Amino acid sequence: MQLALFHFQPRRELSMKLNLKMIAAAVAMVSAAGAANAALTTPATGNGSVALFAFNTVTRDWYIRDLGFLMNDFLPSSVTSLSGNGGGTGTRTPETGLLLNPSNTASFADVSFSSWLTGQSVSDIRWAFSSADATGTSTTTNVTRAITSSAVDLNPTNGLMSNYASSGNSGTLATFFNETGATLSATGAGATSAFDTNFGLGGASLASLNESVGLFYFARTTGTGSTAVAATKVQYGNTTGFATVTLEADGDFVYNLAGAPVSEVPIPAAAWLLGSGLIGLAGMARRRKAAAQA
Repeated sequence: MQLALFHFQPRRELSMKLNLKMIAAAVAMVSAAGAANAALTTPATGNGSVALFAFNTVTRDWYIRDLGFLMNDFLPSSVTSLSGNGGGTGTRTPETGLLLNPSNTASFADVSFSSWLTGQSVSDIRWAFSSADATGTSTTTNVTRAITSSAVDLNPTNGLMSNYASSGNSGTLATFFNETGATLSATGAGATSAFDTNFGLGGASLASLNESVGLFYFARTTGTGSTAVAATKVQYGNTTGFATVTLEADGDFVYNLAGAPVSEVPIPAAAWLLGSGLIGLAGMARRRKAAAQA
């Protein structure tokens, strides 16, 4: 089951994007606002953390950043989750576009990314956005869900959703992160082969640095069973176009969602009549002048 959105391209001049520079002041804001969690929340809780992960496909070094949100705080505006999944309606794809609340934005910046990238070959880096809920048991109350970025269109099955959200796949992000005792970001070695497939969604879904890609929300159509059936899919965006996320080589993480075009202010009918009248008078004056000179 797919919930379709309009396939219009965003208008660049109306684009509202979150582009956060990695500066020490931003890190201080995280502490002040409490945006970042002390540890990543696992999908097993039913409301996993929203995280960014990057890894080196050759050396297997990895980087994980806590983006400061839980899954239910980052749903598309067209989604209302089941009662057992939180029962909330999303807010992240409004028609007016989106610039995230300042109390949350600081968690998108991290001064340590540049240090980590210094020891890497940029061309070997792949990354993705990830969040999941692995607690689905009932079609009517709670189903397994996931949010991921992708460089290609995705249509996973119910079974793949369950695999993605498991502790051995996307759940390993919390395991790696929490073992370091980190608060905003963590680095390490030994990225598993699951990273190469974006935890089962396919390696083609992973993005390179500076590549803008789509963002998707998936939910199982049933609590259990029906593993071969396609999961419900919503691509983040509004009637202006689809949202994109980008991890830039300088470490900026960008969420870009354009606002709907602003309607032109209509000119009152009286103004149109006045304008046409002035044009008519000007024409008469030109004709009289020409006649006098003949």
